[in-house]
Amino acid sequence: MEALEKHRAWMEEHGVLAERRRARAAREVETIAVTALRERIGDLHGDRRLDALAERIVAGALDPYAASDELVASLTGN
Repeated sequence: MEALEKHRAWMEEHGVLAERRRARAAREVETIAVTALRERIGDLHGDRRLDALAERIVAGALDPYAASDELVASLTGN
């Protein structure tokens, strides 16, 4: 038990514990935000925008990364 207490004290003293807590909180916020975005966007399967972008990719007129940027912009209004 003493070794655990010493280790915890060292982690607190060197900021490791605070950094781990910050990282965990950031991951939690990110997970919640991504889940909320997915709920707002909904299922894109069969969406005409997605189908049109896929056709442009197959035709060589667009790469998947640019298509993704276009899709996100159309979904978010940006």
